[in-house]
Amino acid sequence: FLYFIEMSQTSSVAYDSKKDQPWVELHADKSKVGFVRTSDVPIISTGAGGVSRQIIERIGGEVARATTIVHYVPNKAFPRHTHSGGEEFVVLSGVWRDDYGAFPKYSYIRNYIGSNHEPSMGPEGCQIVVKLRQMSTKVEEPQHKSWNMDPAVPEGWVEAGPNRKVKEVYSSIHEKVTFEQWAPGFSGTLEVPEHGKEIFVIDGSFTSQHGENDERSWLRVANSEQAPKITSVGPEGCYVYIKENHLASDEVSVDMSLKPQ
Repeated sequence: FLYFIEMSQTSSVAYDSKKDQPWVELHADKSKVGFVRTSDVPIISTGAGGVSRQIIERIGGEVARATTIVHYVPNKAFPRHTHSGGEEFVVLSGVWRDDYGAFPKYSYIRNYIGSNHEPSMGPEGCQIVVKLRQMSTKVEEPQHKSWNMDPAVPEGWVEAGPNRKVKEVYSSIHEKVTFEQWAPGFSGTLEVPEHGKEIFVIDGSFTSQHGENDERSWLRVANSEQAPKITSVGPEGCYVYIKENHLASDEVSVDMSLKPQ
């Protein structure tokens, strides 16, 4: 039969399938440290031709709260779909194209709850890291907003100490989103607010007590006791996407009554 999957691993596209998506809980306990090197995570094909994914965190079945890297092949269009829980993503390679425009690598995009679009990949293809069903109905946002977060663009960066630059792009009562550039030589303990912090490595690498965070790795800490103590940054530096003070957010998430007993 034909059904739609909320964009927990790909776009909400129509799939032909003979069975439902199983309920999955992966790094779902937000009180614990979550650490994923996606260089070690297999790329899994989906039922939609031309789309594959690497799951970082997930809770749910057909509809899921998730953080995922999604790979789109070149020259592929996808049906129009609605994000009932909202989505935010960073373009990691290629160009993302939809109704709102064309967004190259380093674009940060927020599509609010109830927004819809019709993606269509060009000759470059596209890879994104996307967070789904992690927005709140208590904080109204525009249906769509985007930022060019290319680290080569000098505007908006603030020196936050030796070898560290920060640019804040979004904040509300539930979360703050920043991007940071760490030059070789940066070290120290990162500040962690009351409701935690997530770090995704876009480019480069760093090492902390939690492990070696290579390119496209993900680290989540729940409190200051788990704060990353950065001992080194790779010779190429490190560029990261950070969400913080959000782990107690009144987010859409998933209906836990649907969890199989």
